Amino acid sequence: MRGCRHALGEGGLVEDRQLETHPDLMDPEWRKRAERDARLGAKLDLERRRKQRPRRRFRMSRWHVVVLFLVMTVAVLAAAVVVVNQMRGSAVSG
Repeated sequence: MRGCRHALGEGGLVEDRQLETHPDLMDPEWRKRAERDARLGAKLDLERRRKQRPRRRFRMSRWHVVVLFLVMTVAVLAAAVVVVNQMRGSAVSG
């Protein structure tokens, strides 16, 4: 694999070894603090993304659909009863 370079560049492997032995990374307290800060940063990023996301429009749940269907059915049946009574009344008097 002549001419193939490491993804980090020519000195990438040396840099990796230096990172692994860095004094801050060896300190457990520093690592705990860094992990906590990373989690907090991720949480804040998530909250910021949620705020920037456009709000969803009202979505009708199954419950709303059932109630709306029942109300519309009752309204149509009531209108049919009124129309039938008016037609019967006009046929009897005519």
